[in-house]
Amino acid sequence: MLKLFRDYLFHTVTEDGRPWLNQSHIVQCLNKLDAGTLEKVQLMSRDEQSVLVVTYAELKHCLEQAFSELVAAATSV
Repeated sequence: MLKLFRDYLFHTVTEDGRPWLNQSHIVQCLNKLDAGTLEKVQLMSRDEQSVLVVTYAELKHCLEQAFSELVAAATSV
């Protein structure tokens, strides 16, 4: 799910296939992720065959869980 969110943030393209660079979009999404809002976001796979609708709160939970796993792996070495 986090990979799809990364693609949503940084790999969005316009209708003609050019990269869509919008810094305010990135900042707003990261703020919503940090706050864990209940607003929903539609995430689509790169092949456009799979779509997930999730909340920023769910994404935040996934991010926190992934970070906790990294910390646990780093401290167990």
